Amino acid sequence: MTTSLTGPASLTAAELRVATLLVHGMTKKAIGRQIFLSMAGVTTHLKSVRKKLGVPGCSLAVLVHTLLTAGAVPPPAASRIAPDFTPDECKTIRAIAEHTGNRNIGAAIGVRARDVCTEVDAVIAKADVDSAHQLVGLAHVWDILDVRAGDPRGASTSSVTGTL
Repeated sequence: MTTSLTGPASLTAAELRVATLLVHGMTKKAIGRQIFLSMAGVTTHLKSVRKKLGVPGCSLAVLVHTLLTAGAVPPPAASRIAPDFTPDECKTIRAIAEHTGNRNIGAAIGVRARDVCTEVDAVIAKADVDSAHQLVGLAHVWDILDVRAGDPRGASTSSVTGTL
């Protein structure tokens, strides 16, 4: 994934504030309430961030992944260790982080588009998070999305569960 962001300084203070809250798992509505901004204002800032990162129209999960990969915002704090994700679940998490739309996610994990929601919901439930974008933020902290040579899932097995 290529980004056009030249550094965190490329985001305005307001965009950085909204993006950081998003990466930390907050919904757009909760972000608006916390920083006293309308939903339209939050949406406008996120649209601008997407454009600056070169990912217009992407999902919130892809945006979180792109922000963290670019180093534009700090990762969330992990208050717990990663669940014991299987290799297929790690593949699903990576697909959520890298693809927008059920058809594209399904193609990445080898399931039909109509079955993607079931797969995604199962991983979200196992992680005990509220959304796909919150899962992606934590997946960065848990090194599930860390690209390492020799690991087809893109994660060190010891950092994912310690027992794989």
